[in-house]
Amino acid sequence: MTLSPTTWIVLIANGITAVIAVALLMLVLWQDPRQRANRWFAVSMGLLAAYTAINAFARFVGRLFTDPLPVFYLAASVYGMFVVSIFFFASEFAAGRTRATRWMRYAGVVLVIVQAVALWSGKVTVNAHPLPHDEGSYAWDITPLGVFASATLIAYLVATAMVLAQSQDERARSLRFAPWMTIASALSATVIWPRVPIPLNAVFLALTAFALGLPVLRRELFNPLANAHAELARKNRELERVNRVKSQFLATVSHELRTPLNSINGYSELLLDGVYGPLNDTQRDRLEKVLRNGRQLLTLINDVLDLNQIERGGLRLDCKRVEVPPLLDAVLDTCSPLAAQKGLTFVRDYADAPPIYADEVRAREIVTNVLANACKFTDQGTIVVRAVPAGNMVRLEVADSGVGIPPDQIEVVFEAFQQVDVQGAAGGEGTGLGMAITKQLVELHGGSIWLDSVPGRGTTVYMLLPAASQAGAVH
Repeated sequence: MTLSPTTWIVLIANGITAVIAVALLMLVLWQDPRQRANRWFAVSMGLLAAYTAINAFARFVGRLFTDPLPVFYLAASVYGMFVVSIFFFASEFAAGRTRATRWMRYAGVVLVIVQAVALWSGKVTVNAHPLPHDEGSYAWDITPLGVFASATLIAYLVATAMVLAQSQDERARSLRFAPWMTIASALSATVIWPRVPIPLNAVFLALTAFALGLPVLRRELFNPLANAHAELARKNRELERVNRVKSQFLATVSHELRTPLNSINGYSELLLDGVYGPLNDTQRDRLEKVLRNGRQLLTLINDVLDLNQIERGGLRLDCKRVEVPPLLDAVLDTCSPLAAQKGLTFVRDYADAPPIYADEVRAREIVTNVLANACKFTDQGTIVVRAVPAGNMVRLEVADSGVGIPPDQIEVVFEAFQQVDVQGAAGGEGTGLGMAITKQLVELHGGSIWLDSVPGRGTTVYMLLPAASQAGAVH
């Protein structure tokens, strides 16, 4: 079966329009099939796809020996319903309804019914006949009723365009071009097509589909994304505000607690030193417990302040060249009483360690926290403290012979307010802030910290700090 060039053009143009309509229909329904506006959009696109399919089929009426009038009636009826469906969809898509909206809907329903009755009663067209120079094309005479029916469709589209253009709702105004594209398609079919066989009506209908579909997709796809970003930004701002309030609260409360606590510890020390007279054994025992608990509470407050300061970026390092052996000697001397109570032995292996570039006070705090942790979880044996060069860093190591840490608990070590649950550990007390602060301090220096552990055989903690020769690498 050989098809004429005009038939090919009609088939391709209407086929493209039908594909666009069906694609938009499926995409919008996929986003949210429960919305009434999306359902009406699907109705409009379905009618548009049906109309273009009937238009394409009409080219084969002569080959199939079919009466062309029912095909024309069906196409015109579907086209009328499509015209009216534009307003039904637009009024659902827009926010709120007015009295004009209700009247336009009533008028649309009446228009579809009257047009269908007039068409199928044969009072719209007469004298249908095929065109001899173009196989598949037909011509007919339109009755005054047919002219009136066509004029009312155009008038309805014009009214739709005006209502949308004058709407207070931005979504309704975004659809105002769709009726004009539909009017252009109708005029091209009645004015241009009989003279030049170019299916501009299908092109304008494709543009109508885009004019209806793009605002819907913008609302369904882009606006939710923008709204999600805006909501996320709002929640982030709220979270930042809460963090600032939390930081301010912690700083204020901690400072307020430290003042009376320092007084309690100070007077306890004076009492124990006998400044206010001799103490009996019971009094001394109770005062020692008060002082010990007070010092533990002061350590906790200082840790909370440090963590708060680090988290809000308020901690500044005073980095300089620090010799490692004196630093580690000082830390070991500080921790010696704790080790002596448990009969632990320190092994020092850092005599040839290169210097580091660090804040000396914070570097001492880092090693002290790690060493105190090693003493806490080691009941007997040795603790090895080592320092060796590692490229442009210096690796500090603290290896104990304690109970070790189960593999599933290793990540907990560096989390704030978390305690490792170790069977048989003698020193399970504490707030869980020491190692969390240590990790933060190491990372502030541009280093890293990790550990290896075997349950029952001990733990080795590794700390990388910048070597003094790489001072420029540290902020």
